[in-house]
Amino acid sequence: MKCLKIDDKGLQLILAGKKTWEIRLRDTNVRGRIALGNTQSKKYEGYAKISDCKEFTIKDLKKFENKHQASEFIERYASERETLFAWVLSDIGIETNPKPYSYSTGSWCKT
Repeated sequence: MKCLKIDDKGLQLILAGKKTWEIRLRDTNVRGRIALGNTQSKKYEGYAKISDCKEFTIKDLKKFENKHQASEFIERYASERETLFAWVLSDIGIETNPKPYSYSTGSWCKT
């Protein structure tokens, strides 16, 4: 299964149901169920379905803080960009027995 690596803070917000958009610099064609990996623990700790990918200007994206909880990321890493992408997540589930994911560079790895 594909596993999306996410920083601990963002992953905990997703698993708590407080974040339904994962903000990324690039778009994705991936749809369907994926594992959610924690970059701190190096384990996959949950699951989600990627149902859509939407491109936003930085100005418009700031209006949706309640969905992405990523204003700090936007200010720190992406303020010079014209657009970013919201990967829309749904059907969030928590892995009761987190397991290590396989090492890889980049955002994706395998469970």
